[in-house]
Amino acid sequence: MQSERYVTIVIPLVPSHDRFLQELIPQLSGERHVIAKVILARSSARKRELPHLLRIVRSLQADYGLDIEVLATHRLQLAGQNRNRGWHHVSTPFTAFLDADDEYAEDRISRLVEVARDDQSDLVIHDYLLKETQTDTLPLATWKTEDLIQTDALYAATFPRGRDRTREGSIPGDTNIHVPQTSSHQWNVCHGHILVRTELRRTYQYTNLYPGEDGQFCRDLLWGGRRVTYVPARLSAYRPNLSAETQAGYALRVGRKLARLRRQMRANLSG
Repeated sequence: MQSERYVTIVIPLVPSHDRFLQELIPQLSGERHVIAKVILARSSARKRELPHLLRIVRSLQADYGLDIEVLATHRLQLAGQNRNRGWHHVSTPFTAFLDADDEYAEDRISRLVEVARDDQSDLVIHDYLLKETQTDTLPLATWKTEDLIQTDALYAATFPRGRDRTREGSIPGDTNIHVPQTSSHQWNVCHGHILVRTELRRTYQYTNLYPGEDGQFCRDLLWGGRRVTYVPARLSAYRPNLSAETQAGYALRVGRKLARLRRQMRANLSG
């Protein structure tokens, strides 16, 4: 692959995940030849916290040679809202969304870009390892071009009876992309670690649905006729015990519920 910087990394970030940057940035530094910039879409930012975060970022830039931009807001936001905010500032052909608290295979970004270019993909997704203990490690990722699972097969597996988007999010897993299970291996999809063509932000955005907004975003592209390619390899490791997005999502939902109750009380009093 030519040494051209095709990708911007967008990382939705909450305060408790700042500490993972010192693990994540070294993982990305080996792919500086394809990464133009790393955008940290940080929510719940407080003035007293930002100087510390910016010191970490400056140190990581100096040590690893990556351009890192911090987009901070004081607002409490869900991962999807942070992704949208970061995506708005991308100027490269492709955007890769990552989570700070997870792990990624070596050369993952480069290989996803290669798949996207060769297959003319709008969205590239892949399998993942559910890392429940520290001893779990990502396997060596190997696949052939003929192993890739493409749009028509993914569409048939995901929407065998059409789609009712308004009901998505009501039961666990109903926003997922599904992969045809053609062997003894159970293929899964990591919806939060994707490569997407940047120009699609003019048509598609993440919703406020939580959890499941990342899967719904992928479904929206597949349902909308975009070219989606699935790589049958575990290219990232998800560490569920470290997730702080669940806490942020719960706090935001509680805040919204309280706001609705206050509006209802005011309406009752005025009536």
